[in-house]
Amino acid sequence: MLYSTISETIKLHNHRLSGDNISHVTTLNTSGEFKELPDTLVIHFTGGGSLASSVKHMQNKDSKVSAHIVVGQNGDIVQLLPFNAIAWHAGKSSFDGRQQLNNYSIGIELDNAGQLEASGHGEYSSWFGKKYQPGEVFVHTNANSSAPLQTFWHRYNERQLLRTFELCKVLCNHYHIRYVVGHQEIAPRRKVDPGPAFPLNKLRSYLINQAISAQALDVAIDESET
Repeated sequence: MLYSTISETIKLHNHRLSGDNISHVTTLNTSGEFKELPDTLVIHFTGGGSLASSVKHMQNKDSKVSAHIVVGQNGDIVQLLPFNAIAWHAGKSSFDGRQQLNNYSIGIELDNAGQLEASGHGEYSSWFGKKYQPGEVFVHTNANSSAPLQTFWHRYNERQLLRTFELCKVLCNHYHIRYVVGHQEIAPRRKVDPGPAFPLNKLRSYLINQAISAQALDVAIDESET
C-alpha cells in the first residue's frame, strides 16, 4: 500500500490553474463556452508516449480532440483550455440521461500508455512500440469471464495519482461537481480508459470524504480484488 498526504499546491482563478509545475498552452479545439458551468469530471488516459506528445496532438486542429488538463507521470500539469470552455474529449457519450458529455464536463487526461501486450520476453509493449518492464505493468484478472482472462495495463505511479486527486479536489470545490466518471463509463462500447489500473472508486471515496483529507491518503489498488 502507498500512503501520502496531499499538499495544497494548486490554485484556481478565472477558470485557470496556478501553482507548482503547472503550465498553460493553447488549443483551438473547442466549441466555445459552456452554457452552464460543468458539473462532471471525466478521467481519461492519453494512450500516448509522453506528456509532450499528447499535448501536441491536442493542439493539432486536425486531431479534432482536446482536453482541459493533461497530468504527466511526474505530476506536471498542462492546461489547454479554461474550465469555462468546452473541450473535445468525451465524443459520443451518455450518462445519467444526458448525451454528449463534452457539453457538461471537464476532461482530465493522464499520460499513460493504456493497455499493453505481453512480448513473451518478460517485457510488455504498447501499441506505439514502447517497451515496459514488469514493475511498470498492472495485471488485471477478469473473474467474470467463463475462463479468467488476464490483461496488462501501464501502471499509474503514486506521484501522478496524488496530483490527480489534488486537482480533482480543487475542481470539485470550485465547480460543485456532481459526478466523477471514467471515459469507459460514459462510452462503454468505444472506450476502456482510464482502465483498471486507475483507482477510480478510491478517487470518488476521497472526494466524498474531503473532511478527512488532511489524513494519509491511499492511492494504491488492491490487486487481489481486481
